[in-house]
Amino acid sequence: MKLTLTILFILISIAPSWAQTFPAGTVTARGEATIYGGDIAAAREEALVDAQRNALEQVLGVKIRSETAVQDFALADDAILSMVAGFVSNVKILSEKQEGENLSIEIQCDVARELSDEEAAPQVRNFACVLGLTVEIDGQKTDDDRFVNKLSADLVKAGFDVRDASQLRALKGFDEHLATAGKQDVEAARWIGRQMLANVVIVGKASLKQTEKKEVTSYTGAVGVYAYDAWTEARAIETTTGQIIAQSASQVAGVRGVGDTPQKAVTEALANAERQLSADLLNQLAAYRGRKLRPITVEISGIPSYEKFQIIKGMLNSIRFRESEVSDLGFQEGKTSSFQFDYSENINLIASKLERLPYLSVVEKTAGKVICRYAAER
Repeated sequence: MKLTLTILFILISIAPSWAQTFPAGTVTARGEATIYGGDIAAAREEALVDAQRNALEQVLGVKIRSETAVQDFALADDAILSMVAGFVSNVKILSEKQEGENLSIEIQCDVARELSDEEAAPQVRNFACVLGLTVEIDGQKTDDDRFVNKLSADLVKAGFDVRDASQLRALKGFDEHLATAGKQDVEAARWIGRQMLANVVIVGKASLKQTEKKEVTSYTGAVGVYAYDAWTEARAIETTTGQIIAQSASQVAGVRGVGDTPQKAVTEALANAERQLSADLLNQLAAYRGRKLRPITVEISGIPSYEKFQIIKGMLNSIRFRESEVSDLGFQEGKTSSFQFDYSENINLIASKLERLPYLSVVEKTAGKVICRYAAER
């Protein structure tokens, strides 16, 4: 069953220092899901994820915002799976109620306010990133978000899950952390990565300046001609190491936009500058993705039939960041069956998806392998 889901962004409560930790809060929350085709087990898992997301909202005091719709085989989007796995623990189902095709679940769980390096490390996503870019026009900072939104869309199209930092700027301390990370401060970059479970922070700015303003005469009368030049600079920092993995800067002359009003000239300059910056950054980030690529193995014991084996193989073939077809290393009824494929993301994503299948339990996972046990449907 495929569900239309979303890439999710969470606004995290900001600490005075990234070294400080906060205790978890214990809350109750309710989640709901629609039962499709009589598949109660799948609806139960979806409702459980929804309840945990609602619990996150309660403790963090903010809404989880949907940004980009995606299609995925799993019961929850990659981003919420990471956030739930990182911040939510000790989940207990208090009640379950079914009314027609609607299933609701009430849970009690602990939600952390902030994660330590050790807690966050397993859930940090290789291709989740935080954007921290500003726009200045004629020397003044603006809230014009067209440049950032277009770059965000380009990154999502290239396979990145973007945690847009624009909504975080109102929270105390985040701008300071972001500015410090922009100076390659390893601890600041790690703090951002830990709270957003992202391994890439992109910082930089776009600066625009009016370079021409005149009137020309045409057969319709006087027409204004305005020109703005734009200069961009950005760097992508790997939060786990503090290293620059991509960077780009405009040529000295900048990129020009022209229009019959200042607004049209700014719009064209921003679009031209973003197009140039995006192409440069994405080319370098593609190389970064290649460096993360490695073969991984999924071993599952106790699969009762070849039909179930093929269902699991189909699920693995739908996983994002899979860079090759899933190889069948052999099916052994009731014993250990194996799959292998090239993969570039954090292996915990695969483990989370496998764990949410109603008949699998993850027994062990390493950087290159997930070991599961097949059980009766839960």
